[in-house]
Amino acid sequence: MPGAKTASLPASLTTAAVSAVSPVLSVQDAVFPAHPFSGLFAIGLEQRWQLRDMFPVFDLNDAGLPRSGRRISYLQARESLLQARYKGGADLGVLSGSRKTLDNLGAMGAGMLAQPTLRQAVKFGLHYQLVAGSMLQLELEIDGHNAVLVSHALFDDAEIQEFLDADHLATAVSAMRQLPCVPTQLASVELRGNVQASRSVLEDFFGCKVRCGADASRLVFASPMLDTPLLPQRMATQPAQLESQKACDQELAEMGVVGKQSLVRKLVSMQCEFHSVQHMATALGTSPRSLHRLLSREGTSYFHITETVRMERAKRLLLAGATTEDVAERLGYSDARSFRRAFKRWTMLTPSDFRLAGGAVLQQ
Repeated sequence: MPGAKTASLPASLTTAAVSAVSPVLSVQDAVFPAHPFSGLFAIGLEQRWQLRDMFPVFDLNDAGLPRSGRRISYLQARESLLQARYKGGADLGVLSGSRKTLDNLGAMGAGMLAQPTLRQAVKFGLHYQLVAGSMLQLELEIDGHNAVLVSHALFDDAEIQEFLDADHLATAVSAMRQLPCVPTQLASVELRGNVQASRSVLEDFFGCKVRCGADASRLVFASPMLDTPLLPQRMATQPAQLESQKACDQELAEMGVVGKQSLVRKLVSMQCEFHSVQHMATALGTSPRSLHRLLSREGTSYFHITETVRMERAKRLLLAGATTEDVAERLGYSDARSFRRAFKRWTMLTPSDFRLAGGAVLQQ
């Protein structure tokens, strides 16, 4: 995350199940199918990568593609993704996402095709994104005339987050472009990190201006486009919609993730930045010690999560014109001086310098 000195998830994390806070999706849960890797495998086959060595946890067939049915954990997936990113370079995220088809998204992709409008197709895809193997959480926000698709990390993992952001947002764009309707025109794209990626590659694919080094990753397009009807087709019927929903619900149940979200996302959604560890532990039905231990197993800490959330909010407020004093008060710091120290520690800039630069320094 921007400005944060995040330690990567340690490879030595134990395989013990996280059960004190339930339901929680853990980095150790084997729930991710081959869907998220379809773009990488296509590129790897073309580039003649040693896919069996790079993806040892998948059972590959004679063609070098993973057989269906196998699921792996986030920890297992990230090791392969790190190797692929090293070989594929800074553009790999958007290139892999651009190669995915609705068929690659499994039952979720079929369900999107069965919806009557773009809005319902997007909502269906977001509701069942884990079926398609999403390794982060995409959310749709409506801000007046703008529809914003925002990427949120499932786990606190800065080392691989920018790749996942680019890959998953590119996947979302590819999916929307394959729906039988007028193609969605994006107004703008912002990517967290990805500062080494080729601007021409990004903008050629997304078809709009792309800003790298943003505080979060998001796609922006005109909200009225969500009301675009999908062209009449055989699959867009109520029975087809119910059948696709049933198939996705069944797959989620088999994966054991119904009602689950990651502990990081759970804490962020509960506005942990305004509460103490004691308060959040009580709200989650556990002890502060257990909560610290669970977060340690996920490769992060309560302090890091809360400070990262504060810093991202602080950047948005500063760029929107808020004063240092106002930001400090709104984010719960004791005074402006404490906020300045924290902001400089995380971003290497004072709030004033960041505001004057307009955030442009993050794009360099």
